[in-house]
Amino acid sequence: MERTRWSLVLLVFAGGLLAAAQFGKVALTLDATAAAFGRPATDVAFLVSLVGGVGLVLGAMAGGVAAAFGPGRTFLVGLLLGGMLSLLQALLPSFGLFAVTRAVEGLAHLALVVGGPPLMAAAASDRDRSLVMGLWAVFFGASLGVSAQVFPWILAAGGLPLLLGLHGAALLALAIPLWSRVPRVAMAPMPLDPVAVHREIYGGIRYMAPGLGFVCYTFLFVAGVAILPGALGRPELATSLPLVTLTTTLVGGALCRRFPPHRVVAMGYAGTGAGALAIALNLPLGAEFCFAAMGVVPGASFAAIAAWNVGPRDRARATGAIAQLGNLGTVTGTPVFAFVAARAGAAGLVWLIAGAALLGLVLALGAGRRAAGAQKSEMLPVR
Repeated sequence: MERTRWSLVLLVFAGGLLAAAQFGKVALTLDATAAAFGRPATDVAFLVSLVGGVGLVLGAMAGGVAAAFGPGRTFLVGLLLGGMLSLLQALLPSFGLFAVTRAVEGLAHLALVVGGPPLMAAAASDRDRSLVMGLWAVFFGASLGVSAQVFPWILAAGGLPLLLGLHGAALLALAIPLWSRVPRVAMAPMPLDPVAVHREIYGGIRYMAPGLGFVCYTFLFVAGVAILPGALGRPELATSLPLVTLTTTLVGGALCRRFPPHRVVAMGYAGTGAGALAIALNLPLGAEFCFAAMGVVPGASFAAIAAWNVGPRDRARATGAIAQLGNLGTVTGTPVFAFVAARAGAAGLVWLIAGAALLGLVLALGAGRRAAGAQKSEMLPVR
């Protein structure tokens, strides 16, 4: 493609922001949600993890389904299903039914996060593709940042029903301009065997490599923002660290214009490890440097999807792997950080960050070199 279709890119990115809000509308309103159902906050906290749990279990399967169904159709289904579920939630049904809608909402979330990256990659020119994928990589943090500022105003105006209703209406409204804009590829047979789908995705290094470079980031980021500021006695970091990371995520995608994605990911992890050392030495802005370097990783990881996979089906499979492995990191990170903080304090967290960064560096370089080699071998002419 000679020119990037920026209107389509921005519409799909808006869908990503609304997909991330599927987490934020409960995580950032936990007290209001608990009050709406007359329960303590501890009893409703699991509603946040229901969506991520679905991604952990079915992420790879979603990639296989999107490859067969087409990223465009998959994304539209995510918008429509997510919108209808959010409108149903706005009626504040029984707590049991609300929990069921959250579990089903995990499917809508998967459809959006698996369909979005291939759509944005296809809408971008060769020159802009890594930058566009870096933009997609900021959707989660950007959405939570905006939501944290906007949600209190909405709750004050109309409570939880208004917030959930607006979210549902926004998802359905976004489907209108995208209906005629997203490309539809010919449908392939739908995969029904989860074992075969996982074998196909995790048996192909080009599909698996972006996720292997991404999993240590998700393990570190959410847990680090939640627990590290308190362990260091610097609560203000809970606000500043996500903003620092968002800025450098765009840089990570841009760097992939000049360097192979796996090397950019490795540089991010190397900087993360150096930042952990700076924290241990009590150097000024050590935590900020650590998270700035960490932010390079997701931008380059999503750029790797498009760099190592050409067709929309292959990109959908790779996005399924990155969704599943990313949720693996998110689900495991916070409990591990909490355990280490309770047993070894800030010093233990520094060693944990450094170890995870080293593991991420090794995984990124090893898998990335193999993926780049596999891509080159497939492009060689047959003699």
